[in-house]
Amino acid sequence: ALLLGNSVNLRASVTGPVASDGDGPASQACPMCCQGPAAIPGIPGLPGSVGQPGSKGEPGQKGDIGSIGPMGERGAAGPQGDEGIGQPGKIGPRGVPGVVGPTGETGVKGQKGEPGEAPDDSNQRVAFTVVRTSTSDTSTSNDYRLPFQATETLLPGTSFDLETGTFTCGVPGTYVFMFSVCKSSTSGLYVFLRKNGDEVVSGGSDDSSHYDQVSGSAVVVLQRGDTMYLTMGGRAHSNSWHYTSFSGFLLYPE
Repeated sequence: ALLLGNSVNLRASVTGPVASDGDGPASQACPMCCQGPAAIPGIPGLPGSVGQPGSKGEPGQKGDIGSIGPMGERGAAGPQGDEGIGQPGKIGPRGVPGVVGPTGETGVKGQKGEPGEAPDDSNQRVAFTVVRTSTSDTSTSNDYRLPFQATETLLPGTSFDLETGTFTCGVPGTYVFMFSVCKSSTSGLYVFLRKNGDEVVSGGSDDSSHYDQVSGSAVVVLQRGDTMYLTMGGRAHSNSWHYTSFSGFLLYPE
């Protein structure tokens, strides 16, 4: 406080008039007598208020390229592009067959077709010979159908059922049929050649003291589907010697 008061007094002592040209007594005073000691720094002032934003600076230099980021989600499919100008590629290998699909529904029944042409039977050949190899057969009536066990001749296209002894006509025309049946030595025998169940020819023997052959033949006109077979009454003898046989062949096609 003392120093401050002296400083004030000193300052007051030099506040009088001073010649402007520098020739007065004031201009000749000693500097050591007029300048006081240095003052102690004052207490720092309070922070000032925030200033106004400065003007926009100049653009900075371009930075380095950053690292590649993670792959994004797959986008939606774009429209199909124009057809290319390249040549078509080669056909690839055949794939593995797929699984069989379920059966479809039954379709609507189609219209009836036109009548087909009759088959050409002019060069067709039909012939058969069948034999019995089993033991004897006995029948008390004349309606027992004689079966056979083996075929000696059966041309392709000829239909014969051994179990029932029946020939079925597949080619219309004129046929020749023959039969020979061995009679047992202990009984008589009657044999009938039948067409569709009707008797055509027959043969028989009443002699019951020895073996005998009962035979017959006929020329018969048949249509497709007609049947020919033998029936018997009495006792027929059979063994591996083929004593009993039945034959037929096409003589002239229709």
